[in-house]
Amino acid sequence: MTGIGVLLVTAVLGTAGGAARADGYPPTAEAVGGATLADLPAGQDTGYSGHDDGLDVDVDDINVDDTHGDWDGAPGPGLPVPQEAWAWTQLTDRGAEIRYVTPVNGACPFVTFTPGGRQQMTYPSQAFVSTPAAFPSTATVCTLPVPPGTTGAQIDPATAGAVTIRPTANGTVPVPKWPTTGRPAHIAVIGDTGCRVPVSGPAQNCTPEPQYWPMRGVADSAATRPTPPDLVIHVGDYIYRSNLSVSQAQTPTCGPATGGNPHTWGCLIADFFEPAANLVAQAPIVFVRGNHETCNRSGNVYFRYQADTLNATACSLLPPQYYTPPVRINAGTLGLLLLDSSCAAAESMADCNQTPQQKIDEYTAEFNRVNAGLVQQGDNFLLSHSPIWTINGVTPHGNPEWVDHNLETSITNTTAHQLDPRINLVLSGHVHLYQMLDFGSLTSPHRPPPR
Repeated sequence: MTGIGVLLVTAVLGTAGGAARADGYPPTAEAVGGATLADLPAGQDTGYSGHDDGLDVDVDDINVDDTHGDWDGAPGPGLPVPQEAWAWTQLTDRGAEIRYVTPVNGACPFVTFTPGGRQQMTYPSQAFVSTPAAFPSTATVCTLPVPPGTTGAQIDPATAGAVTIRPTANGTVPVPKWPTTGRPAHIAVIGDTGCRVPVSGPAQNCTPEPQYWPMRGVADSAATRPTPPDLVIHVGDYIYRSNLSVSQAQTPTCGPATGGNPHTWGCLIADFFEPAANLVAQAPIVFVRGNHETCNRSGNVYFRYQADTLNATACSLLPPQYYTPPVRINAGTLGLLLLDSSCAAAESMADCNQTPQQKIDEYTAEFNRVNAGLVQQGDNFLLSHSPIWTINGVTPHGNPEWVDHNLETSITNTTAHQLDPRINLVLSGHVHLYQMLDFGSLTSPHRPPPR
């Protein structure tokens, strides 16, 4: 089963599909589909299914648990690799930034801003220049900040070389629609989205049809329903294809084209960008690092293309970059606190080569940084791939039993012994059932009771 879900956070929600509704901020939340959410400021989006390759939110009643369906049309060896570049707008701690990934290793293209003029994109460093022969395993990366007040942006196809620009052929990319004194009114949250093809065991059918792998339909729904989002947040875990020898996993950019290596740009296209094309074209995006993005897995892909601060050598270091410092991303007046919890889960111990106590010490320091330096007045949303509180039962004393205690213990060990009360929402993924927790006024400041 693959984990695909959408949560829409909005100021005024539609009423279709069992949606909640509110008249203003703090917002309520809506799960696109049959779930109804309320009281978002005191809640957390998460769930549990006992592993990290399942469903987060079942959107539009699509059954994604089809690992035994008949395969009908997986591209095989020998198909030509499409010469395509991908462009998107990403929110970072430095502001909005256009990112452009291309097979071409010549000069970066120009971007025309409205209002404003033409500016040329640049490489983050020479390490981000790839050779055409290495595509689609790696690709060249160009970036450019979006000036404040921009209402439109378009990559000039005439300066892009002999490639097709995706997701829009004319090179337009979304820009923030909210003023600096405002905030996004509609936020789509998606996570754990790849097509599950494990090294052994049943493989999911990656045909982009609702009865098989519904990622495209889910992303298309998130791009339009009940209203187009102003911002997209992906809470982590992008590449799920681990065995590229089976036909289910192979596409023109992922499989033989990448030498059987799933931890590549071409497989990120297959598992995320291609099915999410309409969503990526709709709004700026924030990418959270998940446990599939540890350096033993697809961390090199994440750091080269998706990280808040790109780093071509993060996973080549000794030791590799197990953690990245938490940062604050401003979406107008809304603060998004990006926490790297890729090593937090118990099953990540082998990937991160650390004891549970070492993890707790690291995350205690990270939560101290969040509390001391990142939380500001107004609404603050904490983005963490691994959930802090996910109920998996009840203790003998009647308290909730959490799936994983590492992050909760780390918070208890902080100087404040809690998350800053001004953090009014935690968005997470990792476990693949939907869960919304609201601890209410009796547990002020809206936190779980002491264990």
